[in-house]
Amino acid sequence: MMIRLLLGSSLLGGMLMAGVPELGHPRLLFLKGEEGKVRERIARDAVAATLHEAVVAEAKGVLKGRTCRYEIPDGKRLLRESRLAIHNVVHPAMLWRLGEGEEYRLRVIKELDAACALKDWNPTHFLDTAEMATAVAIGYDWLYPTLSAEQRGRYEEALIEKALKPAKKVYDSKGWWSQVKNNWSQVCGAGIGLAAAAVWEREPELCENLFRSGVKLVEGCGAFYRPDGVYPEGPGYWHYGTNYQVLMLAACASLGEKIEVEPALRKSGEFMLQMIGPTSYDFNFADVGSSRAGVTPAQCWVASHFQDAGQAKAVREWVVWDPRRAAGDRLGALSLLWLPAEPGGEAPAPKTFSMYGGEQPMAFLRNGWEKESAWLAIKGGTGAASHGHLDAGSFVYEAGGVRWFVDLGSDDYNMPGYFGKQRWEYFRLNNRSHNTLVIDGRLQEAPKEPCPIVDHGEKGEERWVTIDLGRAYRGQAEKVLRRATFDRAGGGVVLQDGIEKPVGAVRWAVVTDAEVKLEGAEVRLRKEGRTLLLKREDGGGGAWEVADAKPPTEREKQNEGYRVVSFTAPKADVLKLKVGWALVKE
Repeated sequence: MMIRLLLGSSLLGGMLMAGVPELGHPRLLFLKGEEGKVRERIARDAVAATLHEAVVAEAKGVLKGRTCRYEIPDGKRLLRESRLAIHNVVHPAMLWRLGEGEEYRLRVIKELDAACALKDWNPTHFLDTAEMATAVAIGYDWLYPTLSAEQRGRYEEALIEKALKPAKKVYDSKGWWSQVKNNWSQVCGAGIGLAAAAVWEREPELCENLFRSGVKLVEGCGAFYRPDGVYPEGPGYWHYGTNYQVLMLAACASLGEKIEVEPALRKSGEFMLQMIGPTSYDFNFADVGSSRAGVTPAQCWVASHFQDAGQAKAVREWVVWDPRRAAGDRLGALSLLWLPAEPGGEAPAPKTFSMYGGEQPMAFLRNGWEKESAWLAIKGGTGAASHGHLDAGSFVYEAGGVRWFVDLGSDDYNMPGYFGKQRWEYFRLNNRSHNTLVIDGRLQEAPKEPCPIVDHGEKGEERWVTIDLGRAYRGQAEKVLRRATFDRAGGGVVLQDGIEKPVGAVRWAVVTDAEVKLEGAEVRLRKEGRTLLLKREDGGGGAWEVADAKPPTEREKQNEGYRVVSFTAPKADVLKLKVGWALVKE
């Protein structure tokens, strides 16, 4: 007899104490009896079939690959192994659930045995514990009907001793991730929540408390997407945090538990579409490297849950474009559960001029969605955001199938003080390496209140947006406004900076990996057979310069192949800097 979990009340505990028959498994994400629906979708939907083929390829690789082991190469993180365990459980477990071979079930057991034999799951870096708990919880739950009593007991014991009890200590002591902070709160709240739901019968009181704490924590993390979808830690962490946000939302749905779905999550799915430039690479602000567009289960779930035709169309196109990338995510097989159906009729085209607010306000301006289109992504914000950089006013730009101005991304997290007092000393993290201003040689401030978008508009083919950067340059100038004007017809940009009473000279700069040739007031950039002309239009002092984007220390990433193109305007009561750029034919 299967009894649906009634987690919305204390009824569950009473049922267990009263000797009600065992609760049903599988109970997480993919319920018993739902296999037929997935097989039917694969049979009738060509995109689902393409994704399924890629999942099969991943799972076959798992059959030949190693299991997780206790390796902490940087002296701090077991995370690589925890993520390997998730990948090695979810892909073969999915195929076994779909009836595709006993070898897949046996491989999952091999991974569970390896994970549960580890001496611990490295609770000193609790992300490692939460992700390993996710792997074991899903594997245990999905394979439960076929496991022996000895196997069940061993996996339950590992989840309780290596994940749930350490998590209880964090919650009891109000450890930092147990509050609504950043992606850690999503990952740890959801991972431990899934583990608690999986082994509820073993220790009902412990599991109920931890599950409910996880639900509350994940619900609170919905604030990360307000007011209109910007995830403050950047696109890479959007995938990380949002995949766990969705895991908890989907688990609650399968368990019959009520949990609030943040409405701004729909806008956040749209935001992630805008974050991708025509070359298929994203605007990698904050602590992430630039990566190509790819589908993760969270994007599938958001598009499906909100029945968003535009997002559904994009997600499906990306699956077809790179199915191995979609399946290669450690949770990628779950996209088979949540892949949005083909939208009926004509899906609305995404906007070519979009703005977002919140902790990291930004705007996206483009003249199309084809590879050759021009695209400007520019931000305000603050370095005070989790994983933030001193990059208020920075931007990236693409045209003609080329990214011309770049964000260098994160550096080595293990460098001294990377998340502490030395953070702003590192080149990639401060405004000296971003496409923004440096006043009097100083670093930007990291204000509590972000630098906002204060004006925007359009006239004819022109679209513009203005960002007030004053908070980032507090004590360095009385007023700093940056206005970007985008020409939809030709894809060119004019950037105007108004700075009042700067305390010293002002450096204007962009970072590029193009070839650079200085020609008086102009700079000619060449890359991949294309030429971009960068021209100073204000006639002010300060000649163009070019220098390697080399950091001050050898420990940092050396940024080979990247250059900083800049000029420095001398101090004046009022500076009005104006720089334009556009593709040219040669």
